[in-house]
Formats: sequence, C-alpha cells, structure tokens
Amino acid sequence: MLTVPIEVTTTVDAATAVEAANAVAMAGADLIEWRLDSIVGVEGVNACVSTLMRETTAGSLLTCRSVEEGGSYQAGDDDFAAWCTEISGLAERPDWVDVEYAVWRRSQRVQAAAILLRERGIKVLLSWHDFRARPHDLLRTARDMQDAACDGVKLVWRARSVRDAIECRDLLADRTKPMIALCMGPHGVLSRVMAGAWGGLMTFAAADSDTATAPGQPTLAQLQDQYRFRQLTSDTQVFGLIGDPLGDSPGYRLHNAAFAAADFNGVYVPLPTAAGWESLKATLATLIEDENIHFGGASITLPHKADLIRFVQERGGVVTPIAETAGAANTLTVRSDGMVVADNTDVHGIVDPLRSRGAVFEGGRAVVLGAGGVARAAAYVLLQQGMRVDIVNRTIAHAEQLAEDLASLGTIAACTRVEGGVDVLVQATSAGMAHGSSPEADVLESMSINLDAALTPSTVAIETVYDPVNTPFVTRLKAAGCEVATGQDMWRAQGAAQQKSWTGQTPPSSVWA
Repeated sequence: MLTVPIEVTTTVDAATAVEAANAVAMAGADLIEWRLDSIVGVEGVNACVSTLMRETTAGSLLTCRSVEEGGSYQAGDDDFAAWCTEISGLAERPDWVDVEYAVWRRSQRVQAAAILLRERGIKVLLSWHDFRARPHDLLRTARDMQDAACDGVKLVWRARSVRDAIECRDLLADRTKPMIALCMGPHGVLSRVMAGAWGGLMTFAAADSDTATAPGQPTLAQLQDQYRFRQLTSDTQVFGLIGDPLGDSPGYRLHNAAFAAADFNGVYVPLPTAAGWESLKATLATLIEDENIHFGGASITLPHKADLIRFVQERGGVVTPIAETAGAANTLTVRSDGMVVADNTDVHGIVDPLRSRGAVFEGGRAVVLGAGGVARAAAYVLLQQGMRVDIVNRTIAHAEQLAEDLASLGTIAACTRVEGGVDVLVQATSAGMAHGSSPEADVLESMSINLDAALTPSTVAIETVYDPVNTPFVTRLKAAGCEVATGQDMWRAQGAAQQKSWTGQTPPSSVWA
C-alpha cells in the first residue's frame, strides 16, 4: 500500500486535513497515515478523528509518534492506552492503529488496549524506529515483534549504506507476519522504491517535497510516475547512480522513462556509495552477489570511476578499450551470465554535443581543464578525432601524468595556462557542482584563463557538470558569445549509450529530453 502521512496539528483542522487526504487519494494513495502527535489528549480529538474517518475516501492508519521515535507526543503510556481504548469505541473506526513496540513491551495497559482494538476489527501495527543507525539487535527485534499479538510490524532505521537497504529485502523474505521494512536517509531510497516488489505491507510517500516525515522519503508523484512503483515486481532489474555525493541527476527521471518506453522491467534509483575503494567494492559485491536483487548495472560518478576498472578486473570481467585507455569508467553492466563490464560512455557525451554544435575536430586544438576521470575521457576521444590536446590543471604533476598516459594517441601536453585560440574547450573539473566542494567556483578565474585571447568565432565549449545546468563556466561562456554545451547535454548523450548497454535499445527522443 502507498501510504501518505498527513499531520493534524489542531482539532479544528479536520476540514483542511480531509481536503488534503482526498487529494492524495485521488492521486493514488491507498492509505492515509494520520499523524496525531500534537492532538492526542487534547479536548475534541475523538470528534476530529471521527470526521477524518467519515469524510476521507482512502483507508486510514492512526499514528501518535513519541518524541523518542521521532514524533512530538510526550504524554505517558497510560494516557496512550486510554486513547486507544477510546478509539476502539468510535463508530467510525480506522483500519490500523500504530503502537510503538517499546511502549507495547513495557506497558500491560497498552497491550490490553491493543487487544481491544483487534477485537473491534482494528488492526494493530507494532512499530519500531531508530534514527541513528542499524541497531545490533535488529534481527532479534524483528523476530520478537512478529511473535507479539499484532496484525503487522514496522521496522525502520537510518541506513549507513546501500547494504542496509538490501537487508530490508531479507527481512521481508523471512517475515511471518505482514511487515514494513524501510531505511531512512539517502542510502535507503532503494528500500522505499522496492518495498512493494519485495513483499512489504506498505511504503510511505510524502504528499509533496515539503511534507516528508522521514529522511529520504520520496513523494507520491515520484514513486508512481518516476519510479513506476505499481509496475515493479520481484523480477525487476535494479540499476542506479553510484557516487558520493549524489546530486539531482536527470537519470532518475530519464532512465526510468526509457525503461517504460522500452517495456523493460527495470528501475533506476540513487545508490550513494561513500568515497574509497573498500566502500565501492563492498557495495557492488553485495548488489551483484545477491541474486534476489537482480542488479543489472549502474552509472558511476565521482569519486569511483577509476576504482570501477579495478573492481571489474579483480572479478575477471571485461574492461572496454576506451575505459582502459582513459583509465576511468562510468558505466557498469552486469550481463545475464554474471559477467561484469566496465565502459566509458563519457566519450559519447563529449563528442556528440560538440559535433552537433559545429565543432572543428581534425587538426584543431582542444584545451581540457582538469586531469581526473572525465578529463581523461575527453582527452582520449578528442585525440581520436585528430585534435591536439592541452591539459590545464592546477596540479601540474597530474596533468603531466595524464599527458604521458595518452601520449601514444597523438599530440598532447600538460600546461599551466592557455595561450592562443582554442577550437574546443572542455570543463572537466568538479568546479560549480551543486553538491561538490566548490559550488560557486569559477574555474576560468581559478586557472587564470583569458577568454578574450582563448575564444575564436568558431570555438565550441562543453561543461561536464550537470547540476546545476548554468554553472559559472556556462554563464561566462554564453555571455562571451561562445557556443556552449551544458553538462545536461553531455549527460543525455552518455546516458543514451548507457541505456543501450543495459537494454539493447537507444532511448527514443520523445522521452530522452
């Protein structure tokens, strides 16, 4: 069930709450979680609840969340038990009442009230939350909760990594009662999107981006329209974006739209993975080796592009010549036979937008700003196009190493500054990235590049940062009258190549925009 939380802050707020509830019910919500933390114990609460039950078209879950578990309810256990008893006697009854497991376990009165609720046809959902991390006694808690007198259990904790989200699937597979198993935070999105496909009782979705009740909670529209929640099955192949940090990638919308257009049973989700070889290795190994996840591949972004090659090599997989020469890969494909393939589609992302804007390649001069993985891909493909390439980087040793690595492909040099006119200018650093370390940085200024001297009437530039679209680099180049491709232009070109690697189909232009 798609469940949308709606907070009721005053007992006279029923009409507004009903309007909001019926709106999300029309939009596809199966159940409304009425968050009543602020009004339980206040005069008129039961009349308000009766109105909510009577005038709302969707099913209902009543929740009174304590401060200890992320809510605002502060009264004692006996007061909560008394309220549950009152609810059981209402003419308009909810489908479910949430009872925190910690409260249920320590209070015999709460246990008695829960029995009464069930006798009156109201289901009891025992819930447990940890906003800090995965507790060491998770499995024992899950077992004990399912042994209790209840109709369903809810276990939610803050994920430390994507591996926590995968454990939700394991809990659901071993359940003996209807269960909700979800992870909070950016690492837990996979568990929320796949909750239904994995057999969960509910997943929670915010009515809009301003009303989320837990970290990482997607909106109702995102779950239904972007992730196609209703169409996902236990056989759905999981793909995603792996990196640290992850920005607002167009991939979540476009890759999922392309899967739908191709009638391909796949979903593309954020898979944040902390910097470092061990973190990448552990995450990918878990995703690949758990056959029930049906992991099909991933887009790889900073800082893991070089380590992806190492990972695939250590597993005896295939590294494409482009990725091997560039020393970086941005695409992982897991074939049906289990073979893993590392590729670099950044080369498509560089050349295609430049060519479409009239860039002159053969015999021309290209300047690449930066010396990381994207810069390597750019230098590689521009050399292949017959250009001579200058690598400009603040740390000259890195530029010299890159030039040395690609020297066999053509004329390439490491430089500390740009002199003379440029045919192609590539911004391949993280400067300007919204979620990076220097979102306001102007790479042209930091590298002392004189645009008046560098730009010619035929110069074409390209930005590789896609979030935001108008970085300081793009803004300055456009103001100077230069033809410039944005990071999103690059992203679309390389992402289309990824889609073909995963599904065998190039996405149609009708969805790839």
